Amino acid sequence: MEAAEKRWESQIREGRVKNVTCAAAGQMMKEGWTLLDVRPQSEHKKASVDGGVSVPVFVDEEDLSFGALVKQATALGMGGWWLGGGHMKPNPQFLNNVRQQIPVDGAKVIVACQKGLRSLAACEQLSRAGYGDIAWINGGFDAARKEDLPVVGAPDLRYGGIGGLSEFLGWTDAQRQNSQTEGFIGGFQNVLKLAALVLLLDGLWFGYDQLQFYLNK
Repeated sequence: MEAAEKRWESQIREGRVKNVTCAAAGQMMKEGWTLLDVRPQSEHKKASVDGGVSVPVFVDEEDLSFGALVKQATALGMGGWWLGGGHMKPNPQFLNNVRQQIPVDGAKVIVACQKGLRSLAACEQLSRAGYGDIAWINGGFDAARKEDLPVVGAPDLRYGGIGGLSEFLGWTDAQRQNSQTEGFIGGFQNVLKLAALVLLLDGLWFGYDQLQFYLNK
């Protein structure tokens, strides 16, 4: 993975891919550039750019084999329970789907994801496929301000990257900054959510304890 990241970053250093901000991308769209959103659909549905094209470079792992389930469990244990998301796999139809929506000839493509890494991987594939004018949003949509790009589905593009327990409790930066009830740990509603979660966990533990009691009788 480290070698791949260095290879992707070399695209920027060598000038094959333009390094742009979200604000610059918004202006470039007005000048005829196409924004390609390579995030998975789970993120795109939460918050997206009006007028953008969505083709995920990675898709959800649907394999139910033992090995795949282990990878899903690992992703959950590595922070998925708090931040959301699971194990992903490369989209084998990525380039075919992009070509269908953005023909190679004369295309000017701005590639974006939520944090900026997956989009770098997509830039490499596009360059090899013959796309000449490619730009990459540094920092991804997490670096976007409300006025940078036209947003659909949420107050701002950062909402695409939230999930898991942190989203449920409203403890993400995007939610807190857009909440009018912000206060102690994100507002009174989030205190109620936390209390409900504690009660749920307590109930589950009580049920488990009772089950063990009857099994051991």
